[in-house]
Amino acid sequence: MNTSSTRYTFIFAVIVCVVSAVMLSVFSEGLRPQKELNEELDVKKNILKAVALKEPLAPKMKGGDVLEVYDSKIEELVIDKEGHVVAGKTPKQLTGKDKDLYPLYIYKEDGRVMAYAFPIVGQGLWSTLYGYLAVEADATTIRGATFYKHGETPGLGGEIEKEWFQNNFKGKTIYSVKEHKLTPVVVVKGKAADVVSKDELSHHVDGITAATLTGKGVTELIDRWVRVYDAYLSKLRKI
Repeated sequence: MNTSSTRYTFIFAVIVCVVSAVMLSVFSEGLRPQKELNEELDVKKNILKAVALKEPLAPKMKGGDVLEVYDSKIEELVIDKEGHVVAGKTPKQLTGKDKDLYPLYIYKEDGRVMAYAFPIVGQGLWSTLYGYLAVEADATTIRGATFYKHGETPGLGGEIEKEWFQNNFKGKTIYSVKEHKLTPVVVVKGKAADVVSKDELSHHVDGITAATLTGKGVTELIDRWVRVYDAYLSKLRKI
């Protein structure tokens, strides 16, 4: 056995591995700003989608144009657990250390408030679900909902990212004016019209076939975040 040849082969392999690792690290760091910009753009697109713009974004709109629309239509606030606006604080400044502080996004057209949007995050069957929920200016009626990041099974729980599922939430209510109480939306098993009364349809949506646990996760996360943001929204209701 040629030990010298084996040694050189080993050294060569080590050098290749080290060089490759260094190059990957350099490329990763170099691409980080673009990656962060893409993630920010994705989040803002979903906020704009949730609030249902009067003039929806064009399918192939460039990133810069999307950001321009966002900056002209969306006001960013931070609220505390009592629903008070925290002056001088923006959502981008929030970190994991900011307990009991929450981002809020207000959609306006010509100075008029059209919707309030906020993030909804929670556990599905296999993953953490990330989305946004928007309510009309009445702080009661859902204007739109999006789920843009998850790891649920394609064709099953993964259907939460599809238009048909997200459109289910439009027009539903998170507050019962008649009973003066919160009624966060519930995802049912099957068709809502088949399992709840007509009076309850306003806060129930169709579930996803064979994805009951994902639907349960969606119900729980919406319930949680509606209650958190109600500290602010309750001050807006004219009842």
